[in-house]
Amino acid sequence: SRMLKGIIPMTYCFFNKNNSIDIQAMRDQISLIKQLGSHGIACLGLATEVNKLNFSEKKKIIELVAGVSNDRLPIVVTISGNNINEYKKLIEVAQFYNARWIVFQPLLKKNTTDDDCFNFFNKIIPYVITNTLVGVQNAKEYIGVGLNPSQILKLYKKFNNFRAIKGEASATLIQTEIKKYPKNLQVFNERGGQEIIDNFLAVWSGIIPSLEGTDIFLKIYKLKQQKKIKEARRLYKKILPSIVYSMQSIDSLVCYGKRICAYRMGIKKIYDRKPGLIPTNFGIKLAKQFADDLGMFP
Repeated sequence: SRMLKGIIPMTYCFFNKNNSIDIQAMRDQISLIKQLGSHGIACLGLATEVNKLNFSEKKKIIELVAGVSNDRLPIVVTISGNNINEYKKLIEVAQFYNARWIVFQPLLKKNTTDDDCFNFFNKIIPYVITNTLVGVQNAKEYIGVGLNPSQILKLYKKFNNFRAIKGEASATLIQTEIKKYPKNLQVFNERGGQEIIDNFLAVWSGIIPSLEGTDIFLKIYKLKQQKKIKEARRLYKKILPSIVYSMQSIDSLVCYGKRICAYRMGIKKIYDRKPGLIPTNFGIKLAKQFADDLGMFP
């Protein structure tokens, strides 16, 4: 079936000293996502620093993900751009590599309104072939604009491949929202795994976290399926300090969350691409501490 669920980590973007993409680190990361037993792999989201990548770099990342996953692991591609043509070109690349699910970020201009988001999604969804699942990023809390439930239902009725929403909200908010949607409209929530258990109890489909806690999220997911909620909560307590630390903002996630991930992977040196947070020695020390607490990836 086209439906996706579970833990689908979002790739980080690793850079070399000369500011190019570190292809080897990217390959290692993608292999790791597969080895951990993730339910899919996502790329080109905010954690991938997509706003700092040019078209050929975005294309390269989709290629790398597809190369390692070789149709075994469903691929989720988040698509954003500065204009509708950039979106169309990326849709072509994602479809060429058999992306299972394409998620659209809204096209953000200076005074984008909720209606602009709706009109844009309405215009862009028809460019996706009908057997590819389409989702939209609905992150009002982070980007200030988004769709209301009646707009979401309109898209659902109009396009029979629009069947997923990627949200960024609290478990209680998501739970209230889910009640308004048809059963086969899947809701994924992010925020780096915050409230993961409560989100699952709110009956949402899954989570697209950044990679550094994925092994633990996968264990939590299994425990939840076995109805071992107490044990799941115990594991959640282990990962929570790290989530709180890196999820202060998207900038902090790509600066420090990426470092926690890298240290757990055994990568010693991380290079940042501007613009972004400049890491402090104290911040790096904390990231190392969190990575130590979580241990090397299995």
